[in-house]
Amino acid sequence: MTTIKFKEWELIVDRELTKLTYDNVAIGGPENCGCNDCKNFANNREAIYPKEIKKLLDELGVDYKKESEICHYCRQDDGLHYYGGWFHFKGKFKGKDCTVPAGSGGFTFDLTPINDKFSIGFRYDSALTFFDDKENVVQIEFDANTLWTLEKELESE
Repeated sequence: MTTIKFKEWELIVDRELTKLTYDNVAIGGPENCGCNDCKNFANNREAIYPKEIKKLLDELGVDYKKESEICHYCRQDDGLHYYGGWFHFKGKFKGKDCTVPAGSGGFTFDLTPINDKFSIGFRYDSALTFFDDKENVVQIEFDANTLWTLEKELESE
């Protein structure tokens, strides 16, 4: 297990197992889906993730080109498209859990901004994880804003 300090968190990761798991995954969620929203995300992936997030994911053993899932939420008034998504790593963390309980048993997220277009947080969950053993799995939540770079007639509203 390796400990990585990032912002206010201490991330304890089994990097070898995490990297091996991602190495055995052929394609990530956006490519697996193939809808226009996912194609746009994949088309913008390099610009979506800040350098420090790409570095962090690499330190964790996570392949940033293989998201477990991404979701297109809306086209915003400023023309940018609002997405959310997540990855996983094997391990645990110390610091703020980004899950915020909401009414009727639901929840929302309190993510930490990295820049004006990208935020991140951590929580314990294993939704759509690539790991066979779901114990000690940390879900890396993120949201991002990006341009629509596919043909305009394919754009979501």
